[in-house]
Amino acid sequence: MGMSLKELQRSFYNSVFRKNKKNDVELNESVEPAMDLESDQLVNIYRESILGGLTEALVQIYPVCAKLVGEVFFSNMVVGYMREYPSGSPDLADYGYDFSNYVATFEPAMELVYLADVATLEWGWHRAFNAEDVSSSEVSALASLTEVPENKQGDICFVLTPSGYLLRSAYPVHKIWNINQTDFAVEKEGDDCVNLNEGPVNLIVWRNSEFGMRIDVLSDDEYVFLEAISEGKSFAEIATLSCAPKLSELLGRCMQTGLLVGFNLTQRNV
Repeated sequence: MGMSLKELQRSFYNSVFRKNKKNDVELNESVEPAMDLESDQLVNIYRESILGGLTEALVQIYPVCAKLVGEVFFSNMVVGYMREYPSGSPDLADYGYDFSNYVATFEPAMELVYLADVATLEWGWHRAFNAEDVSSSEVSALASLTEVPENKQGDICFVLTPSGYLLRSAYPVHKIWNINQTDFAVEKEGDDCVNLNEGPVNLIVWRNSEFGMRIDVLSDDEYVFLEAISEGKSFAEIATLSCAPKLSELLGRCMQTGLLVGFNLTQRNV
């Protein structure tokens, strides 16, 4: 009796991502030879196509990581990643979101202590680049802030631009990323060496409607403020955080730059 569709799909998945002799034998017995090709040859065509497509997708998302370790090393790392982290989305653009987690535990790359954070930065760039646009009506709605009654101002929840991606790193990963861009020029942008001991950095990767893609360095106060907004905290809750003394300054700056694109009111528990 042949395998059910579900069993066939599972066998095919295992043959592609968890290749071993048993999986291959089970699948090959259920595949009919065709076009002068044996069952194992047909399966291998699909296997190579899938793995090649996913590898290319990850190279496109993580070009700096690939450049830092080399094509062969990166390809081997990707193979291990694909085996441990199967895609959970039908959208290929969603694949790779947890790649940095795998990089952080990938033994051969342990000496590159900054590599996982570079991967996080590159994923942030990918998500920011593909984020939805902000409509002019959403931005103009910020003008109605002055109409919010004083007793409701603590209920204000500001909205971070959809492209905003926050990250913290113990290393200056934005500089590592920058010097590995194809258009980087020492004579224009300065030294191409990075001191890993410069200290931790707070970053936001985002897409500005006027200036395009950006990676901005944030102060501790700016990071705490924007992180709270990204978590949906109300103005009253943010006023209890470490950034509270500079709240007015931070709010004005983030509204002016376009990092904040709207607001809504939430009912606080009393």
